[in-house]
Amino acid sequence: MNLVRPVAVAPGVYQLRVIGARVTVLFDDRGVVLVDAGPRASLGLIAAGLWALDSSLDQVRLVVLTHHHPDHSGGLAKLVEATSAQVAIHRREAGIVNGNEPLRAPLRNPVLAAIGQPFLPLLYGHPATVHYPLDDGDTLPMAEEVQVVHTPGHTPGSICLYVVSKKVLIVGDALQYRFGRLGLPASTVTQDPQQARESLKKLLPLDFDVICFSHFPPLRRDARGTLQRLVENTAS
Repeated sequence: MNLVRPVAVAPGVYQLRVIGARVTVLFDDRGVVLVDAGPRASLGLIAAGLWALDSSLDQVRLVVLTHHHPDHSGGLAKLVEATSAQVAIHRREAGIVNGNEPLRAPLRNPVLAAIGQPFLPLLYGHPATVHYPLDDGDTLPMAEEVQVVHTPGHTPGSICLYVVSKKVLIVGDALQYRFGRLGLPASTVTQDPQQARESLKKLLPLDFDVICFSHFPPLRRDARGTLQRLVENTAS
C-alpha cells in the first residue's frame, strides 16, 4: 500500500493515509480544511499527501477534529505549528485539546484506562489553541457548506461532518467498516456504546452517497441504505 497516494472520495474531497488512521482533505477556492490530524509523527505523511494533490501545508487554514482520541489529535500541535491553521472541535472536548482539562484514556475499561494514564502524554501531542468550539447544527468556519452533527457515545464530543454539496458524510470513529461490513464503533474504546448507537439515528435524515471513516476505506455503494439497515438491526 502506498501511504502517500491520496484516496479520491468526491470532487474536492480526498483521504490521506497516516499511520493507523486517515485524514480527510476538503478543498475549495479558499484553501484546505483537514478533518483530523492523525497520531503523533503524521506531519510528514500529511505534507506528502498534500503535495501529491498539488497542494501544500501553507494552504491549510482549518483543522477540525472529530474527537479528542490521540490517533486523531496526537499530530495536531505539530500540524498547527507547520501551517498556522486554526482548530475546531466540539466544545465538550475543547478543554482536552487546549490543555485546560486532563487527558483522557481512550480505553473504556477503567482498570486498563488507569494503567495507561501515565503514558497518555506520549500519545497526545502538546496542547493547541481551540479557536472554534463547535455545537450540533453548526457549519464549519471557513467551510460553510459543511454541517456539524454531534454524535456522542464514542466520546462525549464526537462529531460527524456532512459535506452537503458532495453528499459525503465523514463519521470519524462513530462507525466501523471492517471486511466490507458496516458496524458500530469499537466497544473497547467507546465510552457509551448505547449512546453511540442512538446517535446514529441523527444521520439518517441526511442525503449522502459516501461515508468516510477514520480507519477504513470509504463506503461508496448504498451508503445511506446500509446505515439504515444497521440502525434497524441494532435497535435497542
